Amino acid sequence: MAFIETRLLDCVAYGTQGGPTWATLRVPLRSGVVRRKARRSQPLYRFLLLYNNLQLVSHEDVIAAFNAARGGLHSFRLKDWSDFEATDEEFATGTGAGQVVQLTKTYTFGDQSLVRIIRKPVSGTVTLTADAAPLAATVDYTTGIATFTTTAAAVVRWSGEFDVPVMFESDELMFAANNRGPAGLFLTADVGLIEDISV
Repeated sequence: MAFIETRLLDCVAYGTQGGPTWATLRVPLRSGVVRRKARRSQPLYRFLLLYNNLQLVSHEDVIAAFNAARGGLHSFRLKDWSDFEATDEEFATGTGAGQVVQLTKTYTFGDQSLVRIIRKPVSGTVTLTADAAPLAATVDYTTGIATFTTTAAAVVRWSGEFDVPVMFESDELMFAANNRGPAGLFLTADVGLIEDISV
């Protein structure tokens, strides 16, 4: 299996769904109390893309992606329209020496927080700052790793866009011919995707 550094077609229809899922073990006790235990340390993102009335060129793009990825074998990039940006995300503290640090995004609610690893930033969108001043850095857009040097104790933040690495959930892709236009039939498909956490 391989990773294809290309984003799947963005022109999804209203009704497209997607977001994080968790796996929680729930054990109800006789007292009515429910004991809970997390089965994963990170969320797993799932999506159901609706492609409605695709123009011929867009239909060909989806077919090409599905066949080149050999169904669920290879993974690729997807823009999650509900969560694709980071703004002034603190992810490191300067040491005064060269550093190699993974980009992350932190989600906080009350006294709980989760640090999500960002593995597929979008090329050309990432900027770094150290104590609010621009920081020269090298960002690997295939891994989300930033390389930089800054003063000790400086707060390092990043802003930019990111994709989710995903794979087709099924090895079948079925299109329905629902409408006809001047150039012929418009095709529609529902495409299930699941995050690839192995990349």
